[in-house]
Formats: sequence, structure tokens, C-alpha cells
Amino acid sequence: MVAITSMNLIDVQAIVSNIMAVESMRGNRLVAQKSAQNAQIVAYQEINTSMAAVASAAEAITSSARWVPASTTVAFSDSGDAGKVSAYSSAGAVSGNSPYPFSVTSIVDAATGSTTATLQYTKDGSTVTQTSTSNTFSGLADFPGLTITVSGITAGTVTLAPSATGTTTSTVLETAAQDLVTALNNTLNLIKAKTSAFGALETDFTPQQVSQSLISTVFNSNTLATLNDTGIRLTKVGTFTFDATVFSEAYATNGPSIIGQVAGFASRVGSVATAEISVTGSLSREVSSRQTRVSDLTKQITDMNTALAQREDSLTIFYSELNAKIQSLQTKQGFLQTSLDVFVKALTKN
Repeated sequence: MVAITSMNLIDVQAIVSNIMAVESMRGNRLVAQKSAQNAQIVAYQEINTSMAAVASAAEAITSSARWVPASTTVAFSDSGDAGKVSAYSSAGAVSGNSPYPFSVTSIVDAATGSTTATLQYTKDGSTVTQTSTSNTFSGLADFPGLTITVSGITAGTVTLAPSATGTTTSTVLETAAQDLVTALNNTLNLIKAKTSAFGALETDFTPQQVSQSLISTVFNSNTLATLNDTGIRLTKVGTFTFDATVFSEAYATNGPSIIGQVAGFASRVGSVATAEISVTGSLSREVSSRQTRVSDLTKQITDMNTALAQREDSLTIFYSELNAKIQSLQTKQGFLQTSLDVFVKALTKN
């Protein structure tokens, strides 16, 4: 900072301060942008933590051997197809016959040069084709929890029938289902708060998309009609409820079916949550992009502060020199005035 003389004829400090106040506005905007970005990072990290809790609650259901279907029966409409398809079930498989008998229309076969395996089945009056670059299919929405391996083209259709174990107790699954619903609602409510008016993520689309993805897990062509029977329901305001009484009564009547429905729902929820919190998920990408933006803004603010300090020194020097010139001119003016007065007096005496 350049020193300012105490013999100012003009207020150098006031002039420099006013100019700097105007020129600092851009720097203030950068600071405000950095603060907003940091607030958004914190908000996304909170949502990410909440989503991790959802994933854990879903895994508590999908990873439990107490209600995972134990085996899958494979039935062939044409006896000549026996052995061409095998399948095993994991968490989320719905017990009972699969609603879509399918045919194997191609397999991956180096001998024939075929690089794609294909399944075909009829759904809602339309032919659906599923493809795989290997002879194994998994993660098919119409066959939840099932992994299907094919080894030959079938002449007829194949029906899969997962069977659930009966060793679970309803209270254990009831608690797990309640925990999952609670974790879901905590996350959905957090997203609502962060995207509300004046929320840190008010104008962001990503958290709303995450919320919709979680809500959409209630819909599945295999389970939509009966998910309400488990006591898990989607409300009009976009949250979930769990009725333990409904669950207990349904479990007592048809335990395997209820196990399948809850496990299937948990599997879909877990898939969404796990994808979102992964290093390549949308939440991680949003945090990463904002951290990069904060780093850029920090550098801009540092450069701006350096430039402003130099600018303030330059202005102080300029107006201090101007003040000195004015002082010099005033001194010369005083000298000339005195000389003129003396000259006038001399003329008057003559």
C-alpha cells in the first residue's frame, strides 16, 4: 500500500476507495459464485450419503440368503430343447412361473461366427427381443433376479420358475422393508429441501432426476399389481409408506410371493442407488464438476486480488502526485500574487 501524505488538498484516500469499491464488484461476484458452488458441493455430498444409506438398506434385503429364491426350475415345451437353457435366481427373483416363456433364436458361436445371443418372447401382444454379447443374460427387467445361460437355439419355448426358501421370519423382513422405506423417504425429502426455493440446488435438474429414478422403482411389469399387497405404497406427494399390518397379513397368506415382491423392489432400488453413488454416477460427477469450478474461481479470485492491490497502489500514486502538483501550483500562485501586489504598490507610489 502506498503511503498517503497528511497534507492533502484533495481527499486521495476517499477517491481511491470509491474507485476500488466499483472495481471490486467483479471480485465480489466471484466470491459469491464460489460460495454458491461450495454450498452445492455440500448439498450433493449430503444426498450422496443419504443415497448410500438407501443402497445399504436395499442390500440388507437383496443379499440375505433367508429370503433369496433357492433355485430355478427350467421347463421346455419341446423335449428336444432340454439342456439348451440353464438359469439360477438371486435376490429380486419373483417366485412362481415367469410370465414370459421365451425362445432362444441365436447364440454366440465361434464356429458359425455368431457374436450375439438372442431371446424372444411375447409381452402385451408384442414381440420383445433381448440380446447379449455372451451366452449369459442378466439384469433383464422382465426376468428380475434371474441369470440365464443359453447353449443352443430352441425349437419351442422355455419357462423359468424361481422357488423361494421358507426359512425366513416375517418380522425380520418386515423390519428390513421398513428400514428401506425410511431410507428412501429420508433421501426424497432431502432432495425436496435442497431443490426448493432458495435451496442450494434450486435450479439443478440432476437431484430431481435422481428423485424420479427412486420413485420409478415402484413400477415393474411383474410386480406393479401386487406391490401394494406387501404394505409398500407410493403416495401422491412422491414418498413411500409401509403398512406393517398389511405386510404381516399378506406374508401369512402367501409368504414366498411377498418375499419375491419386496426383494424385487429392493433390487430395483439398490440398482438405482448404487449407480448414482458410484464414481461415474451423476452425483459424483456433479460434485467433481463443482470442485473443478471452485478451483478455477479460487485462482480467479487470487489473481483478481493481486490485480486490485496493484490497481489501488497505482491510483494512490497517481492522486498523491496530483495532490503534490496542486500544492506546487498553489505555492506558485501565492508567490505570483505576492509579486503582483508588490508591483502594484510600487506603481501606486509613483
